Amino acid sequence: MDSTLTALNSAASGVQTNLRKLNQTAQEVASAGAGGGEPTDLAAALVDAIVAQHALEASASVMRRADEVLGSIIDTSA
Repeated sequence: MDSTLTALNSAASGVQTNLRKLNQTAQEVASAGAGGGEPTDLAAALVDAIVAQHALEASASVMRRADEVLGSIIDTSA
């Protein structure tokens, strides 16, 4: 059960980290070209967003699996 909780905590951390990364890349894309400063490399920001999206989906999948395992443990012990 401890390993399931560890997996759940790790997945939750992954979700938070990748949501922050998606927010950061969204801000980079939204501010591209604004202010007349250095041009933003949109390709790099969009690639980073896609990578963060896939990592977020993987973390969510781990959370679903951990939830299923915890549900099975609770059902078995009840």
